Parts: sequence; C-alpha cells; structure tokens
Amino acid sequence: MSGDSNKEDVVTTDDIRRLIQRHVNCLADPSKIVRKRGLQDIKRETISRKLGGTILQDLANDVLKPVLKCFSDTSEVNRELSVNFVIEYFNIIPQPHATLAYILPCLVQRLGQEEILEPAEELRQLIVENLLTAIVELCGKKVAAFLDEMIHILKRTIADPFGEVKKSSCKVASSLARSIPEHFHMQSESLIAPLMLSITHQHSKVRVAVVEATADVIQYGNGKNVDDVISHLAQRLFDQSPAVRRAVIRNMGRWLLELPDRYSFFHKFIPLILTGFNDDMPDIQEEAKDLWHRVGLLYQQENENDLKDKMDFEAPVPVLYPRDTPRPCVGCRELVQRNLSKLMPGIYRDLGDWVVETRVKTSQLLYILLLHAEDYTTQHMQPLVQSLLRACGDEERGVLRNALRSAELIGAFVPPEIFCKLILQSVLVQAGASPTALEVLASIISGCSGNVIGNHLSVIVDTLTDADVCQVSEKSDYHYALLRCVKAIIFVCHDQLESVSLPLFTVVITVLAVNRSEEISRECDKNLELLANGLGLKDGATCLYHRHAKQVIDSMEGSFESWTKYSVERKIFDTLLSLSGTVVGDLLAEIMPVLKCNLNPDKDVELRLNFFTLLSKLLLNLDQTLNSSARFSREYVRSVVCDMVAPNLVWKAGRTAGAIRTIAMSSLWALVRSGAIDVDMGVELLNDPLLPLLSSLLDDDTQSTREITAKTLTRFFTMCQTRLTPDLVLHKIYMDLLKRMDDASDQIRMTVSSTWLAFFKCFSSDYDIKLNRAHLEEMYTGLLVHMDDPLTEMQVSTMNVLKAGGRIAPNLLIREIEKVKHKHRTDYYCNELLVYLQNLSK
Repeated sequence: MSGDSNKEDVVTTDDIRRLIQRHVNCLADPSKIVRKRGLQDIKRETISRKLGGTILQDLANDVLKPVLKCFSDTSEVNRELSVNFVIEYFNIIPQPHATLAYILPCLVQRLGQEEILEPAEELRQLIVENLLTAIVELCGKKVAAFLDEMIHILKRTIADPFGEVKKSSCKVASSLARSIPEHFHMQSESLIAPLMLSITHQHSKVRVAVVEATADVIQYGNGKNVDDVISHLAQRLFDQSPAVRRAVIRNMGRWLLELPDRYSFFHKFIPLILTGFNDDMPDIQEEAKDLWHRVGLLYQQENENDLKDKMDFEAPVPVLYPRDTPRPCVGCRELVQRNLSKLMPGIYRDLGDWVVETRVKTSQLLYILLLHAEDYTTQHMQPLVQSLLRACGDEERGVLRNALRSAELIGAFVPPEIFCKLILQSVLVQAGASPTALEVLASIISGCSGNVIGNHLSVIVDTLTDADVCQVSEKSDYHYALLRCVKAIIFVCHDQLESVSLPLFTVVITVLAVNRSEEISRECDKNLELLANGLGLKDGATCLYHRHAKQVIDSMEGSFESWTKYSVERKIFDTLLSLSGTVVGDLLAEIMPVLKCNLNPDKDVELRLNFFTLLSKLLLNLDQTLNSSARFSREYVRSVVCDMVAPNLVWKAGRTAGAIRTIAMSSLWALVRSGAIDVDMGVELLNDPLLPLLSSLLDDDTQSTREITAKTLTRFFTMCQTRLTPDLVLHKIYMDLLKRMDDASDQIRMTVSSTWLAFFKCFSSDYDIKLNRAHLEEMYTGLLVHMDDPLTEMQVSTMNVLKAGGRIAPNLLIREIEKVKHKHRTDYYCNELLVYLQNLSK
C-alpha cells in the first residue's frame, strides 16, 4: 500500500504542465470571472502545492508568460492577482534572473511609458515595492544585463504622482546603484531629472527618500551631475522637516568621506555641511559637527605628507579667538582655507539674495568659514568688507547680527593696518548716507584688542571725529552706530583712553547735539559714564565736562563768526552749555564772544532765536551756570544787556522780528530776576540804553512782549526806587504806562497796575510838586478813569495804585477826584479813596 501511495505522490513537470494548460487557456477567456478563476487555479496547482524550486523553475516559461499578460487585464482584481502571483513565484524559484527577459519588458510596458498604463496607485506601489525590489535584491550583479529596462522604469516611477510609489522607487534606485556600481554609472545621469522633480514633494518622507537616493545615484554614478543636484540639496537645508535636513547633512558628510571625486567638489559640499552647524535642531548640529570633524581627520590622513609640519607644529590658538568656541582640527581648517577663494563668491552673491532665509543662512555660514579661515581672512578682505557692508544694511535682524559677528572675527584675525585702510575708507565714503560701515567698524574693534590696534587707534578716532563723519546725519541708526564705535573703543582700548578722551567726548557731544531721539540721548549719557569710568573719574560725566568743554569751545574759535542756524557746531555749543552746568562759570571768556557775535542784529533771525533760547536758559539758572564761580561781573552783565539784548529790542516790521524782541525781552527779564543787576547798574542801564526801548516795547504788537516789558519795568522800579531821576526816567515813561492801562488784554492791565505801584515808590520826598504839577495831574486824571472800569478787579487795583500815588500830592488828587466823582457809575471807590487821602493830609 505504501509503495502505491508513493507512486501516486510523485509529480513531474510534465504532469503540472498538463494540469495547468486548461487554466492557462482560461486566461484568454472574455469573461473576467473565468480569467480570475484561471489565475487562482494556476496558483493552486503551482505555488500552493509547494512544488520544488526546480520544478517551478522549469515551469517558469509556461506559467509566468501567460500570467504576465494579465498585468494588462481590464479587471483590477485580476491584475492584482497576477502581480501577487509573479512576486511570490519570483521569490521561490532558485534562478529568478532567468525570468527577467520577459518580466522586465512587461514592467516597462506597464510602468515605463510616457503615460503609465497601470491606473491603480496601489498596484504600481505593489509592483515597485515588492517586485522591483525583489529583482534587485535576488538577481544581484545579473540585473546589469537589464539595466536599461530598470532605468526606464525608475525614470517614470520616481516621478509618479503617488508619493508611496516615489518613495519605493527611490529605495529601488539606491539598491540598484549599490548592487552594480560598475555598470550603473553609465545610466545614472538619467535618474537625476526625475529625482530633482520629486525633491520638493509635499510629504517629508518622500523628500528624505529622494535625498538618500540622490546621494547613492551620485556616489555610484559618473560624478558629472553634482552641479545639477547641489543647488536642490542646498534648498532642502531650508526644509521645515528636521528629517529632510538631517538627510542632506548626513549625505553631505558621506560624500565628503566616500565620494571618489570628492576633491573636485569640496568647495560645493563644504558650505552645505557647515550650514548644519546652525540648524534649529541641536542633534542635527552635533551630527554635522561630528561628520565635519571626521572629514577633517580623513583629509589629514590622506594628505599627511603635505600637512605634516602643520600637524606636528600646530599653530597656537589665536589670542583673540572667540571664547568657549572649540577650534576645528588642522584638516578642517586646511580644507576651508584651501577652498575659501572658491567659496567666497557664492557667499557674496547669496548675501544679496531676495529670499530672507537664504541671506540668514549665508550670514551664519560666513561666520563659520571665517572661524576656520583665521588669518587667511586677510587675503579676502576687499570683497569681504563689501559683503559685510551689504549684510549690515539688511532689514532682517538675523543677517545683521551674523554679519557683525563675522566682523568681530576680522578684528581677531586681520592686522589693523589692513582692516583700517579698507573700513575707514568705507566710513568716509558712506558718511551720512548709511551706518553700515560704522557698524562694521564697531564690531571689528570689539573683536580686536588695544595692544593689537596700537597706533592705529589715533587714525580710527580721527576718522570718527571728522566733521564729514560725525556731523553729517540726523538719523538715529547712524548715531547709534557712532556710539557703538565709541563704546567699543572704551571697552577694548581702556589703556589708551587718556590719549583719545577728548575726541571720544566730542563724538558723543556731537551726537547729543544733532539727534532727535530720547533713546539716543540716553545712550549718549551711558557712553559718557562709561568713558568717565574708564578714565577713573570719580564724579562721572561731570568731570568730563570740566576736562573737555573748554577744549571743544576753543576748537570753534575760527568758525563761530560764520555760523548759521544749520551749523552743527552751533548745536554742539548749545548742547555743551546746556549740559555743562557749573562748568559754564569757568568758561565766560570763551563763551561771551560767541554769544555776542551770534546775537548781533545783522545775524540770521533764526540763529539769534536759538542763541536767545540758550541765553535765557543760562540766565534763569544763573548761579548754577554763568555765575557758578562768582565771575559773572558787571562787565559781563553790561555786555549781555548792551551788546546782546538791547540791539535786538529795536522795533522792526515782521513776525520774525517780533519773535526776536519777545525772546530778547525774556532774556532781559531772566537777567533782572536773577539778581545779577545791582541798584547802581539798574539805574545806569535804565537811563541808557533801556528806557526808550522799553517804552517802545510797551506798545509792541505781541502781547507777551508787552507783558514781559511791564514786569521788567516793575523789577527795575522796585530795585532802583528813588535813585531814578524824575526828568530822565519817570516823566518819560508814565504816558506809556497810562496807555497800557487801556490794553486789550485784562491780564496786561493788571500787570501794569503792579508796575504803577512800583513806579510811585520811585518818587522821593523832595519831589517838587509845584514844578511838576502838570505831570502829576496827568497821571491822576489818567488813572482815575480806570476807577470806573467795568472790571471790579481793575477798579480795586487802580484804587490801590492811586492810594500809593496819592502820597505824593494828596490834596491835588482830592481835587481831581472831586472833578470826576459824579461821572462814575458808582462813587464807592472814590469815597473810599477820598477818606484815605484826607487822613493823609491831616
């Protein structure tokens, strides 16, 4: 029984061929159901029966060819059955490469045409991921004979609209490149275009697969397409997905370590891997740094003979090398230094790119390159400075920040005789137009040291204090850049501050004078404090004014006569006096000629307005300014009144002339209030030259001028009292005072009432009433009119004035009251005044 059974179990190839022939015929049936049953029966009689691999190999021609025709079946179910059958069959047979001659042409027909004939995305994915992958893995080197077909398929499937097909195709391309590199290089170029079309796919996993496939295609290809892919890979460093960026960095490292022709492409690969040093993800940064270090070590090993001296006697770390920054190995530095001339043109170009992210990444890369270049930076200074100037003018703060960091490295690595020549020339060329050269200069100084700068500091400071540099702009960013230069010098060159203290002080004062920003003014104050502290001055900025105010004013000696309202030196003079405080009292000999010259009536109106504003501020705080040292003598007081104020009180037509009279009168008022004018001088000045001018100003068109004039007269009368001569002063002014009692402004009328009170106190006891009866009658009658004023306050004020004036000649005033009493709307005030006067005359 057992023997019969074994005979029944023996199945030959011919037996299977006969069994499946009917099923194979069913594959050509018009009915898709019949075709489906035929596929299922063929699988049942072959794969499912677990026949030996040898039998299946012998049947391959009989089975696979008809099943492959079903790849184009109209039924998607039948196509899927046929694909799965071929995949399983191919993985079972011992010599799958023998079937490629009819499998691959079928796949080319289905997947490799201009328009893919297989409409089902899942089936395309199934074929690529399972069948093509199996073909490459199982056939190994023997797939080389069918390289054309494989490339034909991959060219189309890599560009497939379905992301999963793209991803699987990239993996197949990588496997193919690794399997037959000796043949693949002849066809590798064909895959570059579809890979670059797919590198921007919306799915990050697809982009990662494309990057990795590109790396293999280039590495095992002919090496001629690096230029075609490098820009696309560089764009992936801006990818939002960390996985994509990591793939680019990782494959750049691989190329730098393994690519056969890598020496020809170092200048193209280095920027990409160094860009990873500033990636947003710390782990990508670390991987980029680790790969780059391995690249440097390999380069050292491969060029040991050339680099032997540099490795055995490695140059010490530069003194000004950035702290807490590890120095790259010799190989890394040598790689950058040897390729820097090829790298820099691309850096210069991309710093001006219209895409913000590109400019930011490029500015970061520039810093890393200069860190490697060290003193080789000197050879590239001309274009480097121009690029930094452009980058410092960028609106993106990140670009500016990185450019300034790079400029600090120039200070650390480049001799000052080189960078001074280039950057100071740019400072002069850009003066007033742009702050970028000053920003670069400030950063270069910050990266340098006082010992290194040495004698070049004087050249730098002279440039900053040049009028064409520090006086030409009113822009805040320009001023901020100037102050950054000053601050950098204070911090870096503290041992040399004594020699440059004056010019630095001058720069800060100039910025204070011309800027219009509170923030910049505060920054100026900070700089002055820093300078004072650097010099070891205990009283801070105040000591700086003591030290340098006179020197700054002396420097204006040859120019103040030609100042206009636009002159920067005029603004500096104003600012210096406004901020110097008590120092002003020691500078009268220098200050007074400047004030006198520029308050001359022949000078421009607006210039005089500015100077009178300054003079008023000084006079209002006289003891803390002009008279702080008790040196503001009578001569200076007389000069202020006679040479500065009085000439500008003369009446001239026009609004501007009126403004001059107002502010000049304000200055006189401030001087009178300060107490600097004693009685003797008051009498002297009122007699000559002030009285006629003040009389005229009482009738000025400007209300404020009339009011200030009345107040000033009040002060003079109060101060001088009986020292004033009636015929020379009192009799000449009272008609103007009476006229002001009729002023359109009630405020001025009340002010003039106070003036009358002080005026009547100036009449001495020996005043000749009989001789001057007419003057007194004129005063009394003129004032009595205002005791009938509609304004009660005016009536009361006038009554008080007449009480004071009535002491001179009470009987005369009584008679005048009796004459007009009946005309007043109320006799209350007249009666009160009469009672007061009658008591006086007793």
